[in-house]
Amino acid sequence: MNCSCVNDIFKKYDYNNIPIRQKLLKYHNTRGNAWIAIGESVYSIQKDDESLLDIFENLYGTDVKSFIMNNPAFNNKNRIVLLEKLKPRKIGFLLEEYLD
Repeated sequence: MNCSCVNDIFKKYDYNNIPIRQKLLKYHNTRGNAWIAIGESVYSIQKDDESLLDIFENLYGTDVKSFIMNNPAFNNKNRIVLLEKLKPRKIGFLLEEYLD
Protein backbone atom coordinates (compact mmCIF):
# COMPACT_ATOMS: atom_id res chain seq x y z
CA MET A 1 0.00 0.00 0.00
CA ASN A 2 1.38 3.37 -1.02
CA CYS A 3 0.61 6.07 1.54
CA SER A 4 2.58 8.89 -0.08
CA CYS A 5 -0.57 10.93 -0.72
CA VAL A 6 -1.53 10.61 2.94
CA ASN A 7 1.99 11.54 4.07
CA ASP A 8 1.82 14.63 1.83
CA ILE A 9 -1.38 15.70 3.56
CA PHE A 10 0.39 15.59 6.94
CA LYS A 11 2.95 18.07 5.57
CA LYS A 12 0.76 20.41 3.50
CA TYR A 13 -1.86 21.51 6.05
CA ASP A 14 0.21 24.13 7.80
CA TYR A 15 -2.27 26.99 8.15
CA ASN A 16 -1.70 28.17 11.71
CA ASN A 17 1.74 28.86 13.01
CA ILE A 18 1.37 29.09 16.77
CA PRO A 19 4.36 27.32 18.36
CA ILE A 20 3.23 24.83 21.01
CA ARG A 21 5.44 23.01 23.48
CA GLN A 22 5.01 19.27 24.00
CA LYS A 23 4.34 19.93 27.71
CA LEU A 24 1.34 22.09 26.84
CA LEU A 25 -0.07 19.43 24.51
CA LYS A 26 -0.03 16.88 27.32
CA TYR A 27 -2.26 19.11 29.50
CA HIS A 28 -5.04 18.96 26.90
CA ASN A 29 -5.87 15.33 27.54
CA THR A 30 -9.56 15.40 28.46
CA ARG A 31 -12.70 15.22 26.35
CA GLY A 32 -13.63 18.78 27.29
CA ASN A 33 -10.18 20.13 26.42
CA ALA A 34 -8.94 17.77 23.71
CA TRP A 35 -5.86 18.48 21.62
CA ILE A 36 -4.07 15.98 19.42
CA ALA A 37 -0.90 16.15 17.36
CA ILE A 38 -0.22 14.60 13.99
CA GLY A 39 3.49 14.83 13.48
CA GLU A 40 4.28 18.52 14.06
CA SER A 41 0.72 19.83 13.64
CA VAL A 42 -1.55 20.36 16.66
CA TYR A 43 -5.35 20.25 16.47
CA SER A 44 -8.03 21.25 18.95
CA ILE A 45 -11.12 19.04 18.94
CA GLN A 46 -14.18 20.95 20.04
CA LYS A 47 -16.78 19.58 22.42
CA ASP A 48 -19.46 19.55 19.74
CA ASP A 49 -17.51 17.24 17.41
CA GLU A 50 -18.53 13.92 18.90
CA SER A 51 -17.21 11.82 16.00
CA LEU A 52 -13.65 13.13 16.32
CA LEU A 53 -13.78 12.94 20.11
CA ASP A 54 -14.87 9.30 19.86
CA ILE A 55 -12.17 8.38 17.32
CA PHE A 56 -9.38 9.79 19.49
CA GLU A 57 -10.78 8.82 22.89
CA ASN A 58 -7.90 7.86 25.22
CA LEU A 59 -5.44 9.59 22.85
CA TYR A 60 -6.05 13.24 23.76
CA GLY A 61 -2.83 15.13 24.43
CA THR A 62 -0.71 12.78 22.28
CA ASP A 63 0.60 12.36 18.75
CA VAL A 64 -1.92 10.21 16.87
CA LYS A 65 -0.10 9.86 13.54
CA SER A 66 0.92 6.24 14.11
CA PHE A 67 -2.61 5.44 15.32
CA ILE A 68 -4.05 6.79 12.07
CA MET A 69 -1.41 5.18 9.84
CA ASN A 70 -1.42 1.75 11.56
CA ASN A 71 -5.09 1.33 12.42
CA PRO A 72 -6.68 -1.18 10.02
CA ALA A 73 -10.00 0.70 10.34
CA PHE A 74 -8.46 3.56 8.32
CA ASN A 75 -7.86 3.00 4.63
CA ASN A 76 -6.41 5.87 2.57
CA LYS A 77 -9.85 7.28 1.78
CA ASN A 78 -10.83 7.27 5.47
CA ARG A 79 -7.53 8.91 6.42
CA ILE A 80 -8.08 11.69 3.90
CA VAL A 81 -11.65 12.28 5.10
CA LEU A 82 -10.43 12.37 8.71
CA LEU A 83 -7.66 14.83 7.89
CA GLU A 84 -10.13 17.04 6.02
CA LYS A 85 -12.29 17.13 9.17
CA LEU A 86 -9.25 18.08 11.26
CA LYS A 87 -7.90 20.72 8.87
CA PRO A 88 -10.01 23.64 10.19
CA ARG A 89 -9.15 22.64 13.77
CA LYS A 90 -5.40 23.17 13.40
CA ILE A 91 -4.12 25.56 16.02
CA GLY A 92 -0.35 25.38 15.64
CA PHE A 93 2.76 23.25 15.50
CA LEU A 94 4.99 21.54 18.03
CA LEU A 95 8.32 23.19 18.61
CA GLU A 96 11.01 20.98 17.11
CA GLU A 97 13.05 20.67 20.29
CA TYR A 98 9.95 19.33 22.05
CA LEU A 99 9.03 16.62 19.56
CA ASP A 100 9.19 13.09 20.98
